Amino acid sequence: MALCGEEHPKVIARINRIEGQVRGLKKMVEEDRNCMQVLKQIAAASGALRSLGAVILEDHLKGCVATAMLNEENESELITEVIEIFNKFSR
Repeated sequence: MALCGEEHPKVIARINRIEGQVRGLKKMVEEDRNCMQVLKQIAAASGALRSLGAVILEDHLKGCVATAMLNEENESELITEVIEIFNKFSR
């Protein structure tokens, strides 16, 4: 199933920012930067990934899942799938 929603350019822009943060982390480690600075950058990148996941999950619920539920397609499978992914995000 493809990504739901019409915001692909915004999703790509977020991914590009996250990619930049991770490259920055690598550079910080290569430069032997202060541990606290590196940890703060890790927290920022982690938060950005969680936020991206939340946006995609919301689009999936509003788009793909809502449409499938209206059409009564695989309702119990969809609910199970959403619960599983939600549990992964809430760890």
